[in-house]
Amino acid sequence: MAKKNLPVKLFQKRQKIDDRRVEGGGSKTIPKWQLDGEELQKRANSLLEPLSELDTFFENRNKTRSFIPATLRVDIDDNAIAKSHRQDIQKLFNGQFSKNNIIGFIDSNIAIVKVDSIEDSKVIKKKINNYHRNPKAISAVETIEIFEPFIADIEENKKNETVKISLIDFLNYEINNAVKISFEKYCKQKSIDVVEANYSSGLIIYKIKNATKAQLDSISDFEALESITFMPKYSVGMDLLNSGQDIEVKEPIKDEEYPIIGVLDSGIAKNQYLSPWLLDRNFSSYPEDLVNPTHGSCVSSIIIYGDDLEGENWTGNSGCKLFDATVFPDETKESIDEDELIANIREAIKKNSDIKIWNLSLGTKSEADLNDFSDFGKALDDIQISNEVIICKSTGNCRNFERGFPKSRIARSGDSIRSLVVGSIAHSKNENDIADVNHPSPFTRIGPGPANSIKPDLVSYGGNAGMNGGRRVENGVKAIAPDGSPVKIIGTSFSTPRVTSLLSELNFKVREKFNPTLLKALAIHSAKYPLGVNFPINEKVNQMGFGIASSADEIIYNDPHEITLILQENINKGEFIEILDFPFPESLIDDEGHFYGEVKVTLVAQPVLREKQGAEYCQSNLDLMFGTYENIKDRDTTKSNILNPFGPDDTQNVLLDSNYKSAYIKDTESDYARERVLLNYGKKYQPVKKYSVNLSEMKDARQRDSLASNRKWYAKIKGTYRDFAETRSKEDGEVLNQDFTLIVTIRDTKEQHQVYNEVSRLLADRNFLHSNIKLREEIRIDVQGKNN
Repeated sequence: MAKKNLPVKLFQKRQKIDDRRVEGGGSKTIPKWQLDGEELQKRANSLLEPLSELDTFFENRNKTRSFIPATLRVDIDDNAIAKSHRQDIQKLFNGQFSKNNIIGFIDSNIAIVKVDSIEDSKVIKKKINNYHRNPKAISAVETIEIFEPFIADIEENKKNETVKISLIDFLNYEINNAVKISFEKYCKQKSIDVVEANYSSGLIIYKIKNATKAQLDSISDFEALESITFMPKYSVGMDLLNSGQDIEVKEPIKDEEYPIIGVLDSGIAKNQYLSPWLLDRNFSSYPEDLVNPTHGSCVSSIIIYGDDLEGENWTGNSGCKLFDATVFPDETKESIDEDELIANIREAIKKNSDIKIWNLSLGTKSEADLNDFSDFGKALDDIQISNEVIICKSTGNCRNFERGFPKSRIARSGDSIRSLVVGSIAHSKNENDIADVNHPSPFTRIGPGPANSIKPDLVSYGGNAGMNGGRRVENGVKAIAPDGSPVKIIGTSFSTPRVTSLLSELNFKVREKFNPTLLKALAIHSAKYPLGVNFPINEKVNQMGFGIASSADEIIYNDPHEITLILQENINKGEFIEILDFPFPESLIDDEGHFYGEVKVTLVAQPVLREKQGAEYCQSNLDLMFGTYENIKDRDTTKSNILNPFGPDDTQNVLLDSNYKSAYIKDTESDYARERVLLNYGKKYQPVKKYSVNLSEMKDARQRDSLASNRKWYAKIKGTYRDFAETRSKEDGEVLNQDFTLIVTIRDTKEQHQVYNEVSRLLADRNFLHSNIKLREEIRIDVQGKNN
């Protein structure tokens, strides 16, 4: 294989040429599920019955809290949850003075609707009575009932567990503020001490300690109550086994600059191995007598010595400074509630704004919900966007294998959209171990995440385990204990720092402005599934996300037969990017006159997130098309729905699953099977999208239609948004937009053509601004045997 020493390239869209405006569309066709006649009338009558309870609510509510709206639970038909139907449903619940009253979702089809007054209630009932005028909306709504808060089964609370109170977000600052003041006063009257917790701007959460069941029962009728649950607790449990391996102490080179990683953990010991790499400053939420640095030290040792300990080049990290952020206490002396951990993490990151990459190897035992994202995950997302950082987060561990049970899904703390979430695979296999080498560790948690999101994003090596005589046997990866002794440990806590280390090295070597989507995209774009893993492709995604990332140098360099192009952009709502004459190498034509080669495309967006939208937490999407077209045609802009004066004719998207032969799609054993990703996994509203296709695997007919040598290439990226985000943006004046990084790698599978040189020339010929990615050191590049 040719040597990789050619830097990947950045390119820019061509101003005005590649910018487009979204054109109108939509269909007025009546949906098949829309009712009529007697069925429509029957549905309307069934919806009116529960609304009569609203009158009782408004008549009997406490006068001191009469400003709090009533809330309804509205179940929507599964067939009617598409965005195109949402406005009709929204209008059905518009009141006399208030509009846009759908304030949240519990699930993808359970809406929470506020009703401000008895007058608004009458308006809604009138619309339902006039069912002939609102057939689509009434057909879409299956049931309506008064919203009831979720209240956990709380007995006498003998353990004095901390309780978590969530209040409804009415999407109105004044109302929410008044609700909080009223709730605090309400609790004070009942001798209940409450403290507000800072998760994120869209969550109103309080905690209560040492409350009796009677006290909690007494606040269950507060009008804005959403739920009463136990406050989650977090742990860093681990076992250490001596490895007996000596390792040489590494010292930073004097006056050499190093990247910095923030370690959000239980503390870092100042032993001979780690002391040289510790920054002079640190952060701690606890006094020294409440700190046990065992877990944090082992995590940190893998960041610095991970490759050396295992004798592998898994990350290519050449050293980095460590910032000790002790956010977790010694569990034997003090426990920590979820809100306290969030506050500690937020403070540590905010006070050290120069540090952009953080490791968080802490978790909870609770499994993520299938539809709703956890409050902890939402808080991590808020912290990252507020401070412009990226957090590498462990997916969590489970012990189901000890009972012969299947793996648990990711932990509630591992469902953060913006974090790079990491699972574990086995580095080796001993006699009693369950997992084969390179396969998911028995203890790792797996996907999918809520709303079918892909979590984990990546995997790395975190150990193996098995059972012997009814007892757990561990085959750990190597680390260094606080006292400097060599140990072995297992857990996703210890696969995660390898990815953090990789990201740090990438960020250090790439001298571009820090961009979390770029780093995330580079790591995911490089990822492959390990050798010997013959799972079906959909199971690879569930168990290992996008696979295991390459080392830093593998990521940032190409060989002469391939090229990697990177586009970093932002798209406003109502716009899209369409790059015609995309610089696909014209030399990649086979004997039949068709384009050939491997094409790998990764798109990572910074999505619009809204906390109270349930499965629709992710409110934005980027649609991606990459393929060929026949020619450019002029378009009639005198027509009201035509805004773009020209566009491609006969576009063919080569990234579609339907283009490829099923035998290849099901292949799990060929060399290319490591690269192949699931093309059709419900990518809508997924902020990370990855495609990898071999054009030679395309169906014969599709090759003729899509890959003829006379065709040109294009790339199209278009932003879409859910109805809730669009509606709120109109009210708030917010301009909806998405930052993104697009990475495209094109490779000559026959290694016959100088793809890197050819595409570089095409970029210049077609007026694309482009440059080699800025790297920390000057590299001498050998192109076609000549030194530059």
